[in-house]
Amino acid sequence: MKDTFDVVICGGGTSGIPAALAAARNGMRVAIIEKNSCFGGANTVAMVSPLMTFHDGDKQVVKGIAQEIVDRLMERNASLGHVKDSIGMVATITPIDSQALKLLYFEMLAEEPNISVLLNSTISGITVESNLIKAVKISGKYGKMTVSGKTFIDATGDGDIVSLAKEGFVIGRNPDGLPQPMSLMFKVGGIDMEKVRNYIRQNPEQFIWNRDCDVDDYLAVSGFFGLVKEAQKNGDLSIPRDRVLFFEGMIEGEVLVNMTRVIKLFGIDAHDLTKAEFEAHKQVNEIVKFFKDYIPGFENCYLSSVASEIGIRESRRLNGVYTLTANDVIDNREFDDSVAVCAFPIDIHSPIGKELNWTQKERFGCFDVSYRTMLPKKIKNLLVVGRCISATHEALAAARISATAMALGQAAGVASAMSLKEKVALHDLDTCELQENLANQGAIPGKKWV
Repeated sequence: MKDTFDVVICGGGTSGIPAALAAARNGMRVAIIEKNSCFGGANTVAMVSPLMTFHDGDKQVVKGIAQEIVDRLMERNASLGHVKDSIGMVATITPIDSQALKLLYFEMLAEEPNISVLLNSTISGITVESNLIKAVKISGKYGKMTVSGKTFIDATGDGDIVSLAKEGFVIGRNPDGLPQPMSLMFKVGGIDMEKVRNYIRQNPEQFIWNRDCDVDDYLAVSGFFGLVKEAQKNGDLSIPRDRVLFFEGMIEGEVLVNMTRVIKLFGIDAHDLTKAEFEAHKQVNEIVKFFKDYIPGFENCYLSSVASEIGIRESRRLNGVYTLTANDVIDNREFDDSVAVCAFPIDIHSPIGKELNWTQKERFGCFDVSYRTMLPKKIKNLLVVGRCISATHEALAAARISATAMALGQAAGVASAMSLKEKVALHDLDTCELQENLANQGAIPGKKWV
């Protein structure tokens, strides 16, 4: 870590890993700085799964390194691949084993000799000269250290480098500044899935259901509305949720539950995060008891695992060269400088209430994500990826998903390599050439390539 790296990636999560792989495969010397003891971020530490979404209808809109990761998981029976979404929010969802993904990321990084890694390290500062980041300051049990680089990628998920660089950012929605809720994912085993399926067959009005799916297929569930309302009326369920939301796991009789909801707290405040973890773990106990007492098929269920950290849907968002808007999402917009495609709708978990609101389109639809959403206005050698790109509260509710984050990471890695090889500032990069390079490396840089 004493040398100067070509690309320094801050964060080894959903966007950071594809960024590192892409930059290294394009000949760059890469450093990854990661706060945790493993890689994968939301998809491993926070157990966010399934991955959403790789498809717009029957057309695949995310490929490249993201698809390579799925393929390698499938080879070890750690993913079912792309399956129909029985809820009908998107065309496909991609169930994965989060623990297998954690192991895979260690393997993939070890295969790349151009990548150096430092885990258990927190970024505490940066050095800036003439609107260029020269180094990041990191700390850990070893003390303090400085890592120098030529180009930097903020893949922290929270816009940490954006904040340290004193770039503009936004938090939450207008007008109250509240972000989407945080959720702690957990797994429940010992479920009689056939009993669950029978209840769905007999009570279709209690569920949001994709009519193109069979109840006997892979099961994603958004519903049990009546039972949730009954439990809340009886005082047996206090969490601000209007439904049960779970996904079948990779093991028979196990589901991954996305139902805890912690509102009015901020994911970049240590005090709020502490409160959130306490509240979410309390909710897990309450939900498991509710499952046993109310949900058919869950009478003998048990808690099998809980994510190591709470999942954060939204924190800092860059105020960048271009800001993705709700209209861009709804109108399925194309951009001349697109670098990724997203086929997820605007999906907002209410910052103050129980509801989950998504903007349904007539069928399916996808939109481009502009390269400019990753560009800060001031700092010239920084790209921002993942859920802290430049987007409104509503637009980020679509663009924040894992598959899109992976695609943006690959785009940032390739762009960084091009910038250094061609000695061109990131802001002046030929985006047509960037798109061509992404396409040649298996990615889909925009709707025109679908």
